[in-house]
Amino acid sequence: MRALLTVLLLMLALPCAAETASIAPVPAPPAGDDAGLTGSLAVTMEGGWEGGRVRMALTGVITQEVAVAFIAALDAAPTGRAVLVELDSPGGFVKAGYAMIDAVLRHRADGRRVDTLVHAGASCESMCVGVFMAGATRAAEPGAWFMVHAPRDDRTGTMTLRTTQGMINRLLGLGASAAWMRAVVEQGGFSGRVDYGLRADALVAVQANVVTTLVAAP
Repeated sequence: MRALLTVLLLMLALPCAAETASIAPVPAPPAGDDAGLTGSLAVTMEGGWEGGRVRMALTGVITQEVAVAFIAALDAAPTGRAVLVELDSPGGFVKAGYAMIDAVLRHRADGRRVDTLVHAGASCESMCVGVFMAGATRAAEPGAWFMVHAPRDDRTGTMTLRTTQGMINRLLGLGASAAWMRAVVEQGGFSGRVDYGLRADALVAVQANVVTTLVAAP
């Protein structure tokens, strides 16, 4: 059923799919040409090594280097210690983001609590949304900004049916509402022409199941 839904969503998003395998006629720079694309990861221990949780703040572009650091920090966290991942990112490379999602899901399957948070004034766009949705509790302050769109292939920089289908599958698999995904598709959100964005409170209002908990700004 989920596979059928994915096909239907893609058919809505890509009316010319039979004629072309590429959504965007103008490719972005290849993944290897990533000068100037930077991200950072700050890791702190709340309560020291004896208790509390690990706080990981990811800012900027999700690159391969950021993914390696992120996964290493997760793996190095003391056994049983909960992790809070704070995000403020315009997205980044698909392969790197998927590796981060898989790492979070692996730790959760092993019994670790991993939650995600986006503050008001921060944004979580493109690949960041998938990383955000890997959390157990996906919290955001009402003014936080979220955006989804058709992703670009890491190797070629183009938007393809394959990468778009992969992103739709990921978001549905992580719990995004099928009704909301259908609405995004109908408004061109995965067509390559539209960046579909909403504030956290609006996502909750439409029951997108992207944000699961609204939290008050401090």
